[in-house]
Amino acid sequence: MNIIQNYWNNLDAKLEILLKEGAVKLPSLKVFDLEKIAKQINDKVGTSTFIENLSYHKIFLENLQIDDYLTPKLLDIAKKHFNYKGGILNQYHVVRKVNPGDLNEQYRVHFDSHLFTLVCPIKIPKSLSKNFAGQLVYFPNARNIPKNEFINLIGKIYYKKYASEKGLKNLSNLFFKKIEDFNNYEPILFLGKTTLHTNYPVSSDCTSYRLTLLSHFFDDSSKYSVGGLLRFLRNR
Repeated sequence: MNIIQNYWNNLDAKLEILLKEGAVKLPSLKVFDLEKIAKQINDKVGTSTFIENLSYHKIFLENLQIDDYLTPKLLDIAKKHFNYKGGILNQYHVVRKVNPGDLNEQYRVHFDSHLFTLVCPIKIPKSLSKNFAGQLVYFPNARNIPKNEFINLIGKIYYKKYASEKGLKNLSNLFFKKIEDFNNYEPILFLGKTTLHTNYPVSSDCTSYRLTLLSHFFDDSSKYSVGGLLRFLRNR
C-alpha cells in the first residue's frame, strides 16, 4: 500500500465521526515536504493574505489525491444528508497566510457558506513567549443547517457581535469550544455551515508566518448568496 492509500485508509470511519461530531482530524501531513511546499506557496503569495486557486495549492491537493478519495465521498454525504443538488466541481480553494503581528486576521468569528471545510496546515509558527500563534478556535454543531439563505444571512450577522476577544470568551460559555494549534500538522475537516470558527492572533513574537490551505466543498445556496458576494469582494 503506497503512502497516499495509507493516508486515506480509515476515511469512512472518520466521515462517520464528522457527521456525528461536526468535525474530525485527518492524519498528519508530515509525510510531505512541507517546508518546500510552504516556500513555493509563500513565494507566490508575497504580501497577500488570501490567494484563490493558486497553482501550488492545486498541485498539493492533486498529490494528496483529494478528488480520488475525499471529494466523491463528501459529495455522497452532501446528497444523502443535506439534500445537495449541485455538482462535484462546486469547490473553493484559498491560501491563507498571516504574518506575525497582523491584527487584521484575528477573532473573525463566522460560519462558512460551503457544506464542508478542510483546513490543511502547511507552516505553523510558535510563539517565543507562549502567546497566541493563530490557533483555530471552533464550535462544532453550533447551529443547524440554515433552511434558506435569509436564515443563513441573519445567522451570519448575529454572530458577528462575537468577533472580538471578549466575544469569543462569551461564546465559550454558550457552546463547546475546541482549539487546534496544528502542531502535529493534522488537517481538520468540519461541517462549514454549522461550525462556528475563528482564529486567535498570530503574535508579533511568532517564529514565522502562518500558512494554511483552505478547501471548501459544495455551496448549496445561489450564486447571489452572501458567501458568493463575500468571495467576489475578496477577489476584486
